Amino acid sequence: MTKTKEADLYIARSKSAAAYRHTYHIMPPVGWMNDPNGFSYALGKYHFFYQFHPYAAAWGPMHWGHYTSEDLIKWELAPTALAPDEPYDKDGCFSGSAIEREKKLYLLYTAVSGALQQQALALSEDGVTFRKKGLVISEKDLPRDASKTNFRDPKVFEKDGFFYAVIGSKHSEGAGQVLLYRSRDLENWEYAGCPWRTEGDELMCECPDYVRLGEKDLLLSSIQFLHRDGWRNENVHTARYLTGELDFGAGKFYPEIGDEVDSGFDFYAPQTLVTPDGRTVMIAWMQMWDRTYVTAPYGWVGATTLPRELSLKNGRLVQTPVRELEKYRKNPVKAENIAVLGERAIEGVRGTKCEISFTLDLGTAKRAGVKLFCGHNLEAVLFYDRASELVLFDRSNTGTLISGSTRERDALIRRCAVRVKENRIKFRLFLDVSSLEVFLNDGERTMTGLVYAPQDADGVVFFAEGGTAKIAEIEKYDIVL
Repeated sequence: MTKTKEADLYIARSKSAAAYRHTYHIMPPVGWMNDPNGFSYALGKYHFFYQFHPYAAAWGPMHWGHYTSEDLIKWELAPTALAPDEPYDKDGCFSGSAIEREKKLYLLYTAVSGALQQQALALSEDGVTFRKKGLVISEKDLPRDASKTNFRDPKVFEKDGFFYAVIGSKHSEGAGQVLLYRSRDLENWEYAGCPWRTEGDELMCECPDYVRLGEKDLLLSSIQFLHRDGWRNENVHTARYLTGELDFGAGKFYPEIGDEVDSGFDFYAPQTLVTPDGRTVMIAWMQMWDRTYVTAPYGWVGATTLPRELSLKNGRLVQTPVRELEKYRKNPVKAENIAVLGERAIEGVRGTKCEISFTLDLGTAKRAGVKLFCGHNLEAVLFYDRASELVLFDRSNTGTLISGSTRERDALIRRCAVRVKENRIKFRLFLDVSSLEVFLNDGERTMTGLVYAPQDADGVVFFAEGGTAKIAEIEKYDIVL
């Protein structure tokens, strides 16, 4: 019996406890999930693969789990795609990507054997069962100054008759870097340059991604141990983006604007695809390394963010939930011009599996915002603080303590700066049992975090301190798949 079939049999006879499980986000059926892999549209449907350890709710020998979808929202579990069963990948099938060619689906992934990390290829004619082709980018294809033990996560794409792959790497002197490779046929690759390298040492660039977005090139990378910069990079590991131009001939990226992708607690390893109608959509791991894994005792760890449509505004990244989600809205509640002094609930606005959008007029308040997952004197709080000119996401009083690495200042509060326009801020929130995704000012900033409150804590309360505020308009929908 193959190792992929062994994994599928284990999944079939195992079941995770229902505690904290989301309803409209991707999760593993059982066990451990981390990085998105092979996020693609191929053979007539969307494919989502992911780093997967089925046999425990903890990191282990990495497989590739697999889901498919018609609309990016409803996902169907498919058989396990890859398992570590060859000498070159015996210690793990690490992250990678997917591309369709000549009506076949190819997976380019990192094969791990001992300390060595190399890139391997697998293919499928039906999009379900995959056959491994072996190593295609090996240690001999590395530049001299690149680590052989930190060389992973290829993202493959096609441009001007070539296939390219950006791959995460570590320079011999300690800086993180992104390497570029080129191929005509996905099997024979040549080194094409180092588009980007960090300025600091003791770093590693993981899970790079490239896509052309409007008139600019977008380069994504998840950087380990990036130093905190004020309210930016507060997590130990941070997903960053650069906009600019990638010179494919020289193998050099010329950056213009850079920033973190998401300012919340739980966002890492984003990967993009281009939809048949031309939209660029990104999805990420909704969890974080070096943290308390609250759901592990229930047999599962890890989930993904909502798929997000990407665009640029004034050269900066803008993210909005994919429009397909709107067809799953139920039970609308709408109101406007609601004054807030102290605390105030709004009739019909409550829940933990819902979308809540509102425009907050700050009025004279020093602080104003919303309390979510309210119950049992517990809550998660999202608010604007006029003194610091920051939006804060505070999950310190939810009933479950989440602790992190000693490198983190804390794992309970995150901050980001937003533009206040005419004394107003737009909030668009997605709650899903134990997660909160926040889109500020139509996606100019986002904050993603896990919230482990009591399962019956579904209250929503608006508040203003040090003055009055107003909910200029609000819409609430249940999200039901």
